[in-house]
Amino acid sequence: MSDKKQRNKEVPIAQELIDRYRNENRSKSTEDLQLSDFSRTHLPVFTDEEIKETQKVFYRMKPTGHLWIKRQNTSNKPNASKMDTHNEEEALLHEPKPTSSIYKVVSNNKSNMTTNLFKPNKPRSGDVLFSNQNGTTNTTSFTPLNLAGVTRPPSPIPSQTYTVNDLFTFSGTTNTNLFASTTIPSFALQAPYERGTKSANTAANQIVDDKKEVVHMIANYAIEPLEMLHLVDRWIQQLLGEFYQQRDSLKHRLSDKWQKEELSNIQYDNNNHVRDIYAAYKQLQTALDTTLSREAFEDLNNFLRNVDQITTDEMKEKFNSIASEYSKILRCLEYVDRKIKSGVIRSDNYINEIENNLSKLKQLNNKPSHTICILGLEKAGKSTFINALLGYELLPAASERCTQVRTVLKPPIQDDDQQLYATVKFYDEQEFRVFHDKMPKKTDETEDQLQARKTQVSELHDRLRTKFPEEQFRINNLNDITRERTTIHQKLHEYITGELYVNIIKEIAIYTDRLPGRNYELLDVPGFDSPIKEHRDAGLEAVKNADAFLFLTSGQNPSLTQPQIQLLNEIRQNHFEAMQRAFGIITKLDLCQTSDNFKEHYRNSYNELIDKGFQPEHIFVTCSRLQLLDRNCEEYRIIDSKIRNFGDGLNDGFERSKEALNRFIEFELPKTHLKQLIDIGRMRLVRPVSERIDQIHEKQLLPQNLADMSIDDYIKQQKIESWDRVYDEKIFKPAFAQANAWHGKIITKERALFAEKVKEHFHNSFLDRTHDFLKSTHPIEQIMLETYGYSKLQLNVHPTDNQERERLSFELEKVVDETSNVLAEYLYHHYVCGFEDILNAVCPHLKDLYRPKLTLEKCLNETHALILRVARPIIMATLRYSHLDLPVKHDAIKELIYIAPIVASNIAHNQKQGQSSLAEEIEKIAKELNRQNDLTTSIIQTLFK
Repeated sequence: MSDKKQRNKEVPIAQELIDRYRNENRSKSTEDLQLSDFSRTHLPVFTDEEIKETQKVFYRMKPTGHLWIKRQNTSNKPNASKMDTHNEEEALLHEPKPTSSIYKVVSNNKSNMTTNLFKPNKPRSGDVLFSNQNGTTNTTSFTPLNLAGVTRPPSPIPSQTYTVNDLFTFSGTTNTNLFASTTIPSFALQAPYERGTKSANTAANQIVDDKKEVVHMIANYAIEPLEMLHLVDRWIQQLLGEFYQQRDSLKHRLSDKWQKEELSNIQYDNNNHVRDIYAAYKQLQTALDTTLSREAFEDLNNFLRNVDQITTDEMKEKFNSIASEYSKILRCLEYVDRKIKSGVIRSDNYINEIENNLSKLKQLNNKPSHTICILGLEKAGKSTFINALLGYELLPAASERCTQVRTVLKPPIQDDDQQLYATVKFYDEQEFRVFHDKMPKKTDETEDQLQARKTQVSELHDRLRTKFPEEQFRINNLNDITRERTTIHQKLHEYITGELYVNIIKEIAIYTDRLPGRNYELLDVPGFDSPIKEHRDAGLEAVKNADAFLFLTSGQNPSLTQPQIQLLNEIRQNHFEAMQRAFGIITKLDLCQTSDNFKEHYRNSYNELIDKGFQPEHIFVTCSRLQLLDRNCEEYRIIDSKIRNFGDGLNDGFERSKEALNRFIEFELPKTHLKQLIDIGRMRLVRPVSERIDQIHEKQLLPQNLADMSIDDYIKQQKIESWDRVYDEKIFKPAFAQANAWHGKIITKERALFAEKVKEHFHNSFLDRTHDFLKSTHPIEQIMLETYGYSKLQLNVHPTDNQERERLSFELEKVVDETSNVLAEYLYHHYVCGFEDILNAVCPHLKDLYRPKLTLEKCLNETHALILRVARPIIMATLRYSHLDLPVKHDAIKELIYIAPIVASNIAHNQKQGQSSLAEEIEKIAKELNRQNDLTTSIIQTLFK
């Protein structure tokens, strides 16, 4: 069939469209028609299938690019010339050649091979058959081109168009059976749906691949680290400039804090020195006029004379008040001595001694309980006297040595363990070894006997080891206290009197509510004539720490023995004030047979105690045994009748000693402490204070003009004069220098590290936020089926594909915006806020004053602009346009090359081995641009050589 006849077969369909077009567009003649007129813009009333059909007819009838459209002439002259405009009209439409080279259409006539979206394949059911110019039948199969290396799925197969002649032509012959049958084959009816489904699946797969590619491209190429480095460099430079411009303003605003000494990072050395010297000077001067004045001491003496009318709590409160003033004076003396730097050694020793004495007095005055130490030689009746104070026999009493172990009687524990009756504390291993090695030999004892005794002590120590370090005795049955107490006493008596326990047991504490007075503790220590030196030293230490001590001596001896005299001499030598706390108790005078004998022994004992420093009002003669007897017993009546005849207070001496002891603890002891404190002030503080005041004037430690102004005015004047220098040297210059050095370190020295961190931060944040974006699916077929339209007989994938891609483009750009904000916040907090942190480190008070004009919002906008400059063209070139719109897609790639040529070059060069579709297209389009000088630039030519 000739080319002319082929055209005549297809003219009716095209002619119908052209006639419809002329009715809609009467202003345009048929002769002026071009291919661009057969589009949705110019044919709004035509369907998509009609427009594509017209365009395909255009390609088949004139492969050279021109379309001759015949129109029926009224004369119907068969010999009319083709160029005769009277018989037939000819319209020449010009259509530019497609630029795409990805897909091709190949005709069986190789000379008429035309570039298009499809390539030929073997004929199959549903292919379009038409005749070429030589009269043979051509078969065009629209199977996508299988390009090696291309990872994305092929483009959707466009709907095929059949002409009227195609219905009667199959393989070049006319099929007359079609006229004999009115039923269309099922495969022909189902073919449009199958083609639509295949196109929908292909489009969905292409969207998935395009999403992966665009996410990969944005994550790796949307950020240019060097641009971000320049951006941060400009930010920090702006901050430095702002800080420098606010130099005078900050100095003025910080001056008030400087005057008030609120700049914690600044050392106020000179001012603090002057202020402290002045404060010490004024306090010492005030002390001389008040606390250490003659009038103050006279008032204190009057207070002591009226002690009988004052309670113990009032005396302790007065003591604490005076002690507090003395402590302040001592601190002032120490400070002045350090500044004067003269006589430091003497002053230090002198002041330290006063401080030690003052500290001891404070401890004694504030003791929660009072310790009364009972001491004397063996067989002086110490245990009997203690039992008499308690009212029952608690400690063992006998003529021989009774107390071998230190024993202390304490009031019951109020808030803790009410059932605890006694505790036994043992020496630790080291203390035991010392005492064991020093065990002395008795007078009539051989060396073997001594070793045997040591062995016994060691064996006993080993047996008691399981009870170390403390053994406790409790009364578990409160209904049978007497029996349990008796059992405990038997064991305690064994410990107290047992000679072998002397070097094993350190102390026995017994808790009882029978003690005289409030908060008493009675301490019974071994005899001072003990052969063990450690026992004698323990006795002296007990006297030193006791609030009062009772020295018991037997009146049966004509005079004090040498051990007794030595004991008293040691007490007086080591503790000069101890005799003020001493009570002399003369015992066993109830054993005298006659009154004269009693009086002689009493007089001798009394005089010897007076000679050793005992105060007369603290000496008593007692009969302790009488206090433990039942008043109705015969022994009590005999002793009571006997001592009444002796006179000199023997019958009531014990009660008077108890009253004197209670009065001493309650009144005399606090009075003694207060009197000692007053003596420290009068005798040891007045002169040093006067000397230090004179030395302050001599050494000129204070400015001379302080006589004309207050110390506050002087310091304020000094601060005003030094503020400019202090601000420049200690605040502004260090802060600016440190911030400037940090700027250079970030931008210059660590720029590679900066680039790596910024790129990694954006990359990871973007991938985290696109996880759901990549997982989403795209049911193109379902969307097409659910979309309402004129008809669903033919499924057109292109509108749905385009709409889905547009939606995804908006969604992805929103993710880019979010990631951009994350990166901007990272840069802002790390560098803008980091700049502020450096300034605050130098001067923390700048934090409240310096506020940069560079806000987070501005940083967000600038960062967003840089990122979107590249990310948006990548989205347009990769995801936005369908593969059915290749010319538009290629235009988007061109714009990516124009906008970000370096990014496009990097994509093309870095993705060659990864077979990226975008990289391949960039490479091809860039080469095409380089062949046309008017469409390219020198940088594009250089990058894509």
